Amino acid sequence: MKKVFFYIFIIFATITSCKKDFSDEFTPYQGMSFNDTTWTNEPISNDLIDSLQVQLGLPMAYYTTFNPTHDTAFWLNNDIQLKIPAYTSAYVSNTANPVTDPVYLRLITLKERGDFIRYLISTTFNQYPLVCAADFYVSFTSNNQPIAIAPAKPITIQWMDDNVNNAMQFYSGSSNTGGQYEVNWQQDNNGSVTRWDTLVNGMHKTGYRLQSPHLQWMGANYLMDTTQATTNLNVVLPLNFNNKNTIAFAVFNNVKSVIRLTPSAIEKGFYTTNLPTNANITIVSISLINNSFYLGTNTLFGLSAGLQKLYPKKISVQSLNVFLNSL
Repeated sequence: MKKVFFYIFIIFATITSCKKDFSDEFTPYQGMSFNDTTWTNEPISNDLIDSLQVQLGLPMAYYTTFNPTHDTAFWLNNDIQLKIPAYTSAYVSNTANPVTDPVYLRLITLKERGDFIRYLISTTFNQYPLVCAADFYVSFTSNNQPIAIAPAKPITIQWMDDNVNNAMQFYSGSSNTGGQYEVNWQQDNNGSVTRWDTLVNGMHKTGYRLQSPHLQWMGANYLMDTTQATTNLNVVLPLNFNNKNTIAFAVFNNVKSVIRLTPSAIEKGFYTTNLPTNANITIVSISLINNSFYLGTNTLFGLSAGLQKLYPKKISVQSLNVFLNSL
């Protein structure tokens, strides 16, 4: 009889140990942040942004100094070139006089889907998806003061791309809230994007040439075709995952486009609008709770109305970065 009770105990323990950590029902976790199921109407916190980006590791920005009185050109990773004309730099507080002291340059390049997620940048124009070739953030400073450039002397960024699309146009990015990563893209006729091709050591090379009359966010994008049927995307997660610990994205698999989903404290979910119904996308959620990462994913071949559910699983930082690099 003791053996019978022993085996019953073993079976019960095995069943309960296999129980999922998360479900549609709330599961309390003693003394842990998992117990917080409340949503907020506030924007994503800087603490969450900083924690996500510090642990994931942002793509390396390019830093250097240059003499603003000379024409200057830099090559980055042998496939991106930045050209800066002489005497284009001036202090924001005094644009009448060109700067002659050394200028400090910072350049961020976003060309991969995973990098847009790491920087929390969405490729959208007024809630409509954009197809992207590459986006850039450029800043100049001198003597700890911000620098502007003369519109008549634009900077030029040229890079290689094997899949050049003639539809690409120049877009400027402006901040909605004053934060670097809340970017609203707008088509800007003051800049330009053109294609180039040449022979290098007998090999045909193609790419884009972008000219910008200003600094900060800029890029080569075009508006995705949404003239056919479109729909909304609505995503829910287990109650333990909320907009204080989670961000969510829609990543297009056939074109380079990444949309950061908008949280809804009322609906307790994430959403976006104006997606083509024939879109092939991967929904991605990234959560940081108690200093641990959780990843939720779901690939959709075509969109329809209704809720999409994600069930995040705990993941190491290394594995999460491998996943982001694979998108």
